[in-house]
Amino acid sequence: MSIQVEIVTPTAIAFSGTATEVQAPGFLGEFGILPSHTQYLSVVKAGVVTIFADGKQTQFIVGRGFAEAGPDRLTLLTELCEDAAGQDKAAAQTLLDEAEKTLASADPTSGEALTAARDAELARARLSSSS
Repeated sequence: MSIQVEIVTPTAIAFSGTATEVQAPGFLGEFGILPSHTQYLSVVKAGVVTIFADGKQTQFIVGRGFAEAGPDRLTLLTELCEDAAGQDKAAAQTLLDEAEKTLASADPTSGEALTAARDAELARARLSSSS
């Protein structure tokens, strides 16, 4: 058995295919979706989505968004989706360092702090991908 998986950004369908399992970063922690899953809705935080199919796994870096799952489908609506393969770890570390520096000095309620928090989430996701 398999499920249909779609990762959708504001500009494109970043991934469409079948999988035997999907792991994604939920707001309260990582969650997994298997065929015949009950109806499920979750806020997604920036992180790594792992799709298992045909004995292989594929990873994507995703931004914040929402996931809706059912018995035969998972749709992930996200602000961005990048292939985890070939991520520039040095650039991700630089982005993380800059974001943490901004977070340490900015007013926590400012737009600058919110942008820095988002950048830090994405940088951590890029650094944590196994590719």
